[in-house]
Amino acid sequence: MGKTKKRALLVILGLPALLLAISLVIGSLLPEHHRATSTGRYQEPPDTVWAAITGFEQIPTWRPEIKEMKRLPDGESGPVWMEVSNTGEIPYEVVEQHPPYRMLTRIADPDMPFGGTWTYEITAVEGGSELTLTEDGEIYNAMYRFMARFVFGHHSTMDSYLTRLGQKFGEETKPEHRN
Repeated sequence: MGKTKKRALLVILGLPALLLAISLVIGSLLPEHHRATSTGRYQEPPDTVWAAITGFEQIPTWRPEIKEMKRLPDGESGPVWMEVSNTGEIPYEVVEQHPPYRMLTRIADPDMPFGGTWTYEITAVEGGSELTLTEDGEIYNAMYRFMARFVFGHHSTMDSYLTRLGQKFGEETKPEHRN
């Protein structure tokens, strides 16, 4: 093999390894905890929005990325649901509920590579409701922290959730980021 082919092979093999190493270093420098907030507006009253977000067994009908919601035995704080999607299974526990205005859920498996809570806050506004989601997340894996921050974004799942909820109501919703 000639020198030119060896250099080309080194570049082809070395460049991805270098990019991976840089991503890992950057990810390790990012904080494990993040907070992100998104808000969607709906032409529905708070009771209707509340019924949609707490009707866990119906969530796969309006969130096509969710294949199934399985009811599990209650946890220390409340009901537990297993969200089943193409990317895996995540158990969520309802920690706090104040119908129809506030719910707090958390990931119920401490062995996952990420964790945290989602706070759902519904506010009555003229012509309907606003649903504000706040994610207080923790990402333990440095590579996943890098990806969440620079590739997916911390708001992406919340924005998808709020948009899909609007579609359930036959509305177009454009989530707004609060932080």
